[in-house]
Amino acid sequence: MNRTRAALLVSSILVALLALAPAAMAKTKPAAPDLVVKKVSKPPKAKTVGTKVKLVVKVANVGGAAAKKSKLGIYLGKGKKHKKQDKRLKRVKVKPLAAGKGKKLKVRITIPAKTAAGTYRLFACADDTKKVKESKERNCKGTRKISLQTVPAPVPPPAPAFSMSDGLDWGFVQNAQGQSAEPGDPVTLTLTAANGIPGQAGYTRTAVPSEGFRSGATTTLDFGDAEDDGQVTLQLPFAFPFGGINEQSISVSTNGWVSFGSPAWDYWDDVQPYDYRGIQTVVGELERGMMPYWADLDVGEPTKGSGSVKQVVAPDNSWVAYQWDTNEHSFAEVRRSFQLVLFRDGSFRFDYPGANTEGGHKNFVGYSLGTGAASADVVSAESTAVPSSGQLFAPKALPAAGPSATGETTALLPKGSSFVSASPGCSLTTAPAQFSTGLVTCAVPSIAAGGQVAQAVTFSMPGDAPGESSPANFRLLGSYLSGGLKLTDADEIDRLNTNLPATTIKIVTKYTGGNIEAGVPTTFEVTVDPASGGLDEPTATFSITNATLSEIEIEGKPIECTGVGGSNASCVLPSGTSGTDVVLTVVPASVNPLELTTTAKALNAPEAKLGIGIAP
Repeated sequence: MNRTRAALLVSSILVALLALAPAAMAKTKPAAPDLVVKKVSKPPKAKTVGTKVKLVVKVANVGGAAAKKSKLGIYLGKGKKHKKQDKRLKRVKVKPLAAGKGKKLKVRITIPAKTAAGTYRLFACADDTKKVKESKERNCKGTRKISLQTVPAPVPPPAPAFSMSDGLDWGFVQNAQGQSAEPGDPVTLTLTAANGIPGQAGYTRTAVPSEGFRSGATTTLDFGDAEDDGQVTLQLPFAFPFGGINEQSISVSTNGWVSFGSPAWDYWDDVQPYDYRGIQTVVGELERGMMPYWADLDVGEPTKGSGSVKQVVAPDNSWVAYQWDTNEHSFAEVRRSFQLVLFRDGSFRFDYPGANTEGGHKNFVGYSLGTGAASADVVSAESTAVPSSGQLFAPKALPAAGPSATGETTALLPKGSSFVSASPGCSLTTAPAQFSTGLVTCAVPSIAAGGQVAQAVTFSMPGDAPGESSPANFRLLGSYLSGGLKLTDADEIDRLNTNLPATTIKIVTKYTGGNIEAGVPTTFEVTVDPASGGLDEPTATFSITNATLSEIEIEGKPIECTGVGGSNASCVLPSGTSGTDVVLTVVPASVNPLELTTTAKALNAPEAKLGIGIAP
């Protein structure tokens, strides 16, 4: 080998050695642990929030050195990969793992109850607290998708049923014998509480094709001389559940409706549409019954063939039907043919077979449980035609229910009435007085599902209102308290005036005394008069200057007032009045002018005010 070639070889070797020198001189990195999630078991495809999920997670150390103890984190997220905003559900301790070793962990987690419904994934993340120094940070693994569903709101059992009846038709204020409630007459309130009876949860109404008149054991009802605005009260062929209460009797009206707990004398378009509270409230609060076609109808004498109302009972006693074939009152050419059918299961239907031409009087179609505006279902009101189809009312399903809690019923007795008697278990808590109401309380035992308890409270009617020939209108209130739940039913007896439209008040004041002398009583007469109808629960405030109010009377009878003896008095006037003359006796403090200001209002009338001045 010549020198040149030898020199080149040596040079190449030196270059190669110099190139290798840094690598040879560099220090070798020590081995490090590497914790990863190797596997996560499959969670259920669907789960309800607030419930638990079981997971099996395998954590492994794939690094070259042992890993000290760590923690496994479980997260809930919506993406394919774990994100910082994912919800951490749990952390689990993981023991130290040697290089190449793994550990299976059984983890139970709870999906938070407030989680929104949707599709999620669960993520398992090794070394969740970042306490292990790893060769690589690739620690999380997600599960398959899981559909989370919110917990359905628990459906509480429907409230027990409660009803109060007084045996008087609201519009005519008559009992089943056609007698009006006069002062001193007994009135019996029936307080009925029930549990787990069809209709307690309400009804589903469906339009259906009208059926023809049904056949069975038929009775033509005899209304006696009451061809127009008549009723007959009958025992039902079976206990019919209506609104959660089993009804044993029914009042059938010539006017196309039936009532429970009171006789069905009244006709539609009497005063119901004109009451200031509106049809929904008047029917819902003051009537309990079904109205397949409540109008003003004439039956006539059955023997003359001018019209009829029939009861038809099924051969197997599974239903009872009431069938009207009548004329409209004063409209002989307008014929009405319709049917009400009651079924044992609590459902009922209206049908309109035959000739039913439009015209005649206005009508109401629907039903009412009598416990408030919400208890009335109005199919139609103020129409002059029958509905275009039949109507089927089916009780909504009742969840399984156990016995109700023990409780009590109460009945409010009107001012000026007298307590007469009550069922066993009832007692007079507060006696009524001239200017204050009374209260009767009755203990109610636990009621088994399908059962009911009825209790009677009897009072005597108040006397005539001051200056009137009938008792003032008054409201009745019954209640049922059980297990922290209070149900109420309000009715009223409008003996003085049923016509209560929205109105205004006119005040007329006259000075009827003599010369003004200090300490000598003198008088004013104030008339509080509605523009139309009657005033519902009217009140009046009287204010006098330079004098005191010593007496406030109507036709010589004191009325309910506070503040008599001072210069300002607030008084309750007879409810239902259509004009009241109030006599005020005042005692002047000195011989100076007197000024009397009267302010009056009612539930159906806005405030009115009038002042009058009298000089000596």
